[in-house]
Amino acid sequence: MRALNQEEAELLEELVESALMKSADAMEKMLKIRIKSNLLDFGLGRLRSISGFDELGRFKVHLVKVQLKGEVGGAFYFVINAHEVDLINQVCVPEGMRVSGTVSENKLMKHGFMSEIENMIAALSIGEISEFLGVQLLSEVPEVMILQGDEVNEFLLNENFNTKTAFYVKSELTGVVVNISPFFLWMLDDSFLQKLRLNIVTGD
Repeated sequence: MRALNQEEAELLEELVESALMKSADAMEKMLKIRIKSNLLDFGLGRLRSISGFDELGRFKVHLVKVQLKGEVGGAFYFVINAHEVDLINQVCVPEGMRVSGTVSENKLMKHGFMSEIENMIAALSIGEISEFLGVQLLSEVPEVMILQGDEVNEFLLNENFNTKTAFYVKSELTGVVVNISPFFLWMLDDSFLQKLRLNIVTGD
């Protein structure tokens, strides 16, 4: 896989930054707390291990996956610690709903809320990519998983393999006052880069 040239790298950074900014704005409106986007890394090849997950050990992590379908293959991932999920629910879910439900109902509500957040920010990124590349893209129904922290990197390694990841994005959507920092990750296959390079050539 050849390296990105300067034009490709600049266009990709512009695309990613725009998508992340819109995701942070939408998440901020949904949660009614200030959110800022933080692009940690992006580039060719597979997403690298994230050391912070291994440090969590057996602590629970919520992982929501939204699979892409259409002219580009891949998936988006929203990864958040269980205690951050509880904090979001304390801040954003009415107290009556939190207290009156059974444990099982509260768990379903938390999963549903995380799924809704991920589905929203993934949809914005899909829209940005679709418009940027001029391709048709849709998303599958979000898949919610509960993992131990030290299982997340192994899961992502398998996802890299299954997706045949050729381009990745690693970012955080961080609460400015409320202490949350969920990861928002992209894994896209080589068709994404092929479409990008085709657009650059035909646009010259």
